[in-house]
Amino acid sequence: MNYSILDPKGQSNKTHIEMLVSSIPIPYYLGWPLVSFALLLISTLILMLFEKTFRYIEAFLIISVIIALEGTIISWAHNKIESFEDILISVVDLPKEAIVETCRKQEADIFNDKEMILFAIIFILFVHITGIDYHAVSFDSSISFFIFKFTYYLAVYLEGAGLYILIMTAFAVHKIGVLPLRIDALYSDFHAIGLLYSKFTICAASVYVIWGFFHIIVPPQFSSLQMILWFLSFAFLLFAYFILPQYSIHRMMISTKKEKIERFSSQLRAAMDGSFEVPTDQNISNLKDIFIVQDKLNKMCEWPFGTNELLYITLIIIIPFVIVLLEIALGIIK
Repeated sequence: MNYSILDPKGQSNKTHIEMLVSSIPIPYYLGWPLVSFALLLISTLILMLFEKTFRYIEAFLIISVIIALEGTIISWAHNKIESFEDILISVVDLPKEAIVETCRKQEADIFNDKEMILFAIIFILFVHITGIDYHAVSFDSSISFFIFKFTYYLAVYLEGAGLYILIMTAFAVHKIGVLPLRIDALYSDFHAIGLLYSKFTICAASVYVIWGFFHIIVPPQFSSLQMILWFLSFAFLLFAYFILPQYSIHRMMISTKKEKIERFSSQLRAAMDGSFEVPTDQNISNLKDIFIVQDKLNKMCEWPFGTNELLYITLIIIIPFVIVLLEIALGIIK
């Protein structure tokens, strides 16, 4: 079953960001890259005609990449969120109809178009009030300045919309941990949640990295304290975003592991009693197998993500963090 972008009546429930490119007869993941490429061509043409120079072309290029990435991630996330339904059916002890209804409600909350627009506008206001949108760039033509600001604020708007989706996804993942649990749920089912959530986090971290390069290239770079604090604090927020919502799933996994061990312990005692009473080769062999299973239960992971996912996200966040520190250090030395 596929309810990824359908409402309960089976009608289209795409966000405005998806609708903007859905009329283009190409796959959804090529829509925003095509739009951003068109904006880059227009920006390049304006620079060539009105500025007679390609100064700041790197800034326009990075903004175009950010627009393409953010728009594509939002469309990808909406198509990918359907995976939660199959995962929840495997781990949650509720009727299938109730799980489907829960998934639809979560999707409606995550991709609530009106709230997404409002949040994105508030995010733009926040960026402006805090001075993050100040750039020490100068153009000879007002048209060049307009296209620079237009593409920049479009990227900020998409970032705000994406941030809304990230926040709502975090709440959705947290809520999974309070649902009733199937005792026969497998670790792979829990890991599937962590794997999907880690992909969302990696997407957010990738955008964060590219914004870092933008602020390194475009004046005033990282010369202001609010810019440094904003950029570095976002690194910690990303890491917290990855860990904290999954803590409830971590508790769920501990509960599952504890129940499985308690149930297995009774089987182990029965097997040990049988082996002592009738010490045949078959009983002893069965007892060895049971001890192997017990060892695997004891070693069962208690977090829905593995070391690889944690390493990827840590590296993605640390690299720009180090770059900014080097940028600051070199500025002080100079």
